[in-house]
Parts: sequence; C-alpha cells; structure tokens
Amino acid sequence: MLRPVLVSIAATFVASLTVVSAPTHAVPVGTTPFVGEDFQGRPCHGRKENYGPFDYLERANLPNELGVVERHHFNSDVEHLIRGQTSPTPMGDISYTLYAWPNHHRALYSAIRFRMQGYPEYRVPDNRKIPTAECFLQRAIQFSPRDATTYMLYGILLQRTKQPEKALQQYRLAHSINSKDTQIIYNMALVLIELGKLDEAQKLADQVYATDFPLKGLKKRLDQALAAQNTDSTATTEEKQAKPKTPPNKKIKDLFSQSQ
Repeated sequence: MLRPVLVSIAATFVASLTVVSAPTHAVPVGTTPFVGEDFQGRPCHGRKENYGPFDYLERANLPNELGVVERHHFNSDVEHLIRGQTSPTPMGDISYTLYAWPNHHRALYSAIRFRMQGYPEYRVPDNRKIPTAECFLQRAIQFSPRDATTYMLYGILLQRTKQPEKALQQYRLAHSINSKDTQIIYNMALVLIELGKLDEAQKLADQVYATDFPLKGLKKRLDQALAAQNTDSTATTEEKQAKPKTPPNKKIKDLFSQSQ
C-alpha cells in the first residue's frame, strides 16, 4: 500500500495555511482538555499545560512564544526521532511542544511517526504518562477546529493504522475547510483507491497533477488499480462466455437412464 505523505513539511505548511481564514487563538486560552479515545478504546487524558496553549495558525504573530518552545523542546533531533532534548525519549519533548502548541503541525507529524514505531505497542517508558498521537490529534482538532492540516494529519495516522474509512472522514473534513490544498487531495485520493472508489480518486488525481505536485506515486497506484479492475472485469466476462451451457433436460435424462 502506498503510504500517505507530506511533502516538504515546513515549507508546504507555511504556504498552504496562508489561505485559511478563521478565528484563531492569538493568546493563551487556558487549559485545553483531551477528548476522545486512543486506539485501544481508553479515554484520552493528559496533564495541564505549563505554557500556552497557542494556536499554530497564529505562529507568525507569536514568534517569541513559538521560538522558546522549539529551541528547548523541538530541535532537529527531536523532530526526526533521533533523541530527546530534555527527555529520555523524543516523545517527551514532542509532548511538551504539543501541550504548549496543540496543533503544531510538525510536532504532530513527529508524534505520528513515533506512534508507528512498533505499532500497536506504544514505546514510551512505563513511568512516563505521555498521551498517544491519536489523543494529541483529537485534542488539536478540538482546540483549533478550522485547521485543515490537523484533520489531514489525523487521517494520515488512521490510514497508516489500517482504518481507511475513518481516514477518509478526516480527509473530507480537511478538504471541506481547504479544498485547494494539494496534499489533502493527494492523500484523500490514495485512501479512495484503497477503498475501491476509483472514479472519485481519478477526479482528485486529475486535480493534483494539474499542478506541479512532484510525487507520482498516486498516478502509479491509480493506474495499477484501474488495470487490475479492467483485468478482473475482462476475466469475469470471458469466464461467463466460456462456461459450457448445460442442456435443460440433462439431469432428467441422467436420472431416467439410471432407473433403467
């Protein structure tokens, strides 16, 4: 299965979010509670923020607040899951970043990648109560419900954990907020292929490649799915045509001959 993707995360996020015009939080708004459940059906919960929370859509207006968190808790080693900065595990610093900036896109994506290491197990020390990526994502959506990228990221996690129907729901929500974002369209097309909805996937793929989107994986995957569909259709037709017709009275004749 072709994995859902993000392209040039930092640069693309900056470009794609400039078109989102929605109420945002420019100052701390108090505590941001966790909502929903993790993938094991347990209620999501976490501690209260020590700093923030701030809306990542407003980061251009809050450079100092963002800078102090990223300098101390989200350096390159943390983002790429190499090692923690102030924590034994990268997820410790990722979680601090997300407590302060609930919808920090790059930190959420790092949390997704950490979650997938050894999935379905969650590889954090037993004595550290760090919420899972799915819990942080649901909290982020609750905090900033007009942030299309956060829905897309949740869709990516759901798709990677083999929950394509739920992933499609999140991609559709993201698309309803920002229908021009090529990454949202690309990932939604991928999950539509997975679900066998090839006509809709084709329409979205046409939108993607009408731009200068660099990845050709979607086109290749769609071509393969369409070819397989055509092959199955042809094989079924040929099988029907080749199937010998049973004479209508054959069974009656056989029974009659046996009774002689």
